[in-house]
Amino acid sequence: MSLNNSVFILILAFSSLALCQKEVKKIAAPVRGGGGHFLFSPSYLSNLTKEEKQEYYNIFGDAQLTFKQQEEKRLAFAEKHGFAQAIKDDVKLKEENHELVRKERPEVIKHLLEAHNELMKIYDNKDQTFSQREAAISAVKQKYPNAPATLYYISRLITGSKKRHPLPKKH
Repeated sequence: MSLNNSVFILILAFSSLALCQKEVKKIAAPVRGGGGHFLFSPSYLSNLTKEEKQEYYNIFGDAQLTFKQQEEKRLAFAEKHGFAQAIKDDVKLKEENHELVRKERPEVIKHLLEAHNELMKIYDNKDQTFSQREAAISAVKQKYPNAPATLYYISRLITGSKKRHPLPKKH
């Protein structure tokens, strides 16, 4: 892999990391982890017993349920335990996010090739300083805010790179 491609991937990695950190702060719904367990419980489950929480999580584990049936079971469980509004709000948020993606994804896709070409032109230009390159990349990020992280992800798919850079050791 050429130095230009390595630098490009590195810069995109930092861009996507910053974007991911920004987005993680917005997450209100539970995040699924390995082994079928949630990494943290939503606040509306805090007053439930361990068995009740497991009953709630089992709704997600039933592969025979349709998504609509899952929603209905979640709502019935929530009504029984007094947090139906939280589930309704969660469903509403997911529907709003789905519509946002439906509306905005085509626009992001439409601009990916343009952003890719501009970034490759920047990385191929060896007659610029690091600061000039950074400024040019920043301008592309301003013009196409979602493109760097998306292009980085595509690069990882193409190269098969799944390794992460090691975190610095704390002393």
